[in-house]
Amino acid sequence: MKTTLLSLAFFLLSIFSFTASAQTSNPCTGCDYEPLCVIEDEGFRFEYFGAINQGNGTTQLKFKVFNASRYPFTSIMFDLPGTNIPAISPKTSYVSRFWYSVDNNYNQEFIKFIGLNTTTYRYDQSDIFRYTVDSATFYNGQNSTIEIQAEAGDMMGIAIFDLNECDDLPINPLPVELTSFKGNVTAAGVSLTWETASEKNNAYFSVQYSTDGRNFESVGYVQGNGTTAMAHKYAFTHKDPAGGKVYYRLKQVDHDNTSAYSKVIVLETKTKANLPLRVYPNPVTGQEVNLQFENVSAEKVNLTLTDLNGRVILKRTTEAARNVKFDLNGADLKPGIYILNVQADLQTAHQKIVVQ
Repeated sequence: MKTTLLSLAFFLLSIFSFTASAQTSNPCTGCDYEPLCVIEDEGFRFEYFGAINQGNGTTQLKFKVFNASRYPFTSIMFDLPGTNIPAISPKTSYVSRFWYSVDNNYNQEFIKFIGLNTTTYRYDQSDIFRYTVDSATFYNGQNSTIEIQAEAGDMMGIAIFDLNECDDLPINPLPVELTSFKGNVTAAGVSLTWETASEKNNAYFSVQYSTDGRNFESVGYVQGNGTTAMAHKYAFTHKDPAGGKVYYRLKQVDHDNTSAYSKVIVLETKTKANLPLRVYPNPVTGQEVNLQFENVSAEKVNLTLTDLNGRVILKRTTEAARNVKFDLNGADLKPGIYILNVQADLQTAHQKIVVQ
């Protein structure tokens, strides 16, 4: 009897073990597939899984990196397409299997992931890295390689992926044949010009503008020429750009509402000058603040009051003068610290205000 029960127990255990094993081995659909290219160097294994167009003007690139050394993973850098154009994301931090801070700004031509809790990222451990770039810049036909540099202790691995060899070479997706797209800073603003050699079903161009190279907004529209084999020239002036580095691109829209993006161009506009400002009384005890300016050249002054979190509390536009009264009625200000931002054309001022 004991032998029979024991045999039955082993039989049932084998069935459950087989079932559990079969369920565990089933791959997650879309979660695991072969990389397009693999490079090994100095204890690192770099796997490139390709670029995926997100359909919103951005493209995401995916890599998997193994650290086979005994040293904890330190950091990894990926070069970016274009010049002085940051990745769309991530901006400052990234979380995958491990946590990272991110160095990604427009003064550099790479994005860097710096390990924060990567002490166990060694001995053949791996992680996934994804970053998103501007599609038109990536697909402009000038980005045939991606260079990567990874570090772990004293170890440094370098990989250069040739997109021709990986069968992932970007192509220009813009439906119109855009032969040029240029910008010039003038007294009237930023003058943008572009030319097409041919067009197909082209309804219009949306001129898009950004101050950080990531977040774009439309500042105007220019009608297209439908379908034509002739060359056409276009022009648009952005009359009120921010001071400093600015970014522009074209969103080309067809009559069926499909769209594509041009490359991004980067321009340097005049930096806004400081506006000498005196605020009194400060601390504020009433419902009115006196502002005293020096050398105001504008006709209008825009006043914006925000809290320390950047939330706009009050906005006013007034005639420029040496002395201006800022009415705080209706703001329902609670005691605390606020920031007064003043803009008069290219002149700006920022002042802390204490409300008692």
